Amino acid sequence: MKVYHGFLDPALKKKRRSVAIGIFDGVHLAHRRILKNAIRAAKTNHAVPLVVTFDPHPQKVLSGNKKNPPILMSLEHRLRVMASLGIEEALVVRFDKKFSKMTREVFLRSRLLGRLGMVSLAVGHDFCFGRNAAGGLDYLSQEAKRFGFKLSVCPAVRARGKTVSSTMIRRLIEGGSLAKARLMLGRPVSIFGTVIHGRGRGKKVGFPTANLDPHHETLPPEGVYAVRGRLNKRLLLGVLHIGKRPTFSDTQKSVEVHWLDWSGNLYGREIELFFMKKIRPTRRFASARALERAIRKDILAAGLASRA
Repeated sequence: MKVYHGFLDPALKKKRRSVAIGIFDGVHLAHRRILKNAIRAAKTNHAVPLVVTFDPHPQKVLSGNKKNPPILMSLEHRLRVMASLGIEEALVVRFDKKFSKMTREVFLRSRLLGRLGMVSLAVGHDFCFGRNAAGGLDYLSQEAKRFGFKLSVCPAVRARGKTVSSTMIRRLIEGGSLAKARLMLGRPVSIFGTVIHGRGRGKKVGFPTANLDPHHETLPPEGVYAVRGRLNKRLLLGVLHIGKRPTFSDTQKSVEVHWLDWSGNLYGREIELFFMKKIRPTRRFASARALERAIRKDILAAGLASRA
């Protein structure tokens, strides 16, 4: 995927583009419908499918000092998933107070049509843009007729009777309902981050772990999980622990994985881990030996989950 940073990126050249706009936090089922609409329109109109997205999340900028909900996916994670779906280009707009004051006319006519060469636009049913959110679907429909670009609007998507949304998925993940979250995401719940050095606790009890620094903020509840990861083309199986280490009186929360079939050095590498099954909650053991026995059972359970 080719990534441009802002509309003034010197590498950005005007050409026929099929555009999808949104935050796409989670790249869930509704987002995928929008992206597929953009890809389909690109083929029909001999254009390049491009996503316009924003960083940081606009809500973090516009809400002032209010506490904001945690994000489901980092920017890099979102771009990776969108690229895997067939999006060829992405334009990342730095969202700040100045950008938030741009009028709907300037954003549509000067940026989307003028700079990008947009011939089609795909958005969600609740999409709005421009200063004071003045640019809604009625305005877009009117402008599409005036300037001759195709407009597709994705209706709300439901999964088992519930409207799919980033907010709902966030609640499900934080509440531990990973199977329900998976239905709305259209993919397993995952953690994406960088492997970092930890304290070596796992190695001391005979099970070395790779500590992960997550790039996003939404995590499942503390506990032990069976996970899958992918390193290049190799599938990795592991046991993931999220939370504190009460057996060692360690109150610092961590995310660490013990690989069932890997012993190489992954420090500094970025990896995505997909949740397969929760094995047990975090608990305090009477001794390191008791913890070792529990980990052996966790490994066995993770191996069985991988075959399920």
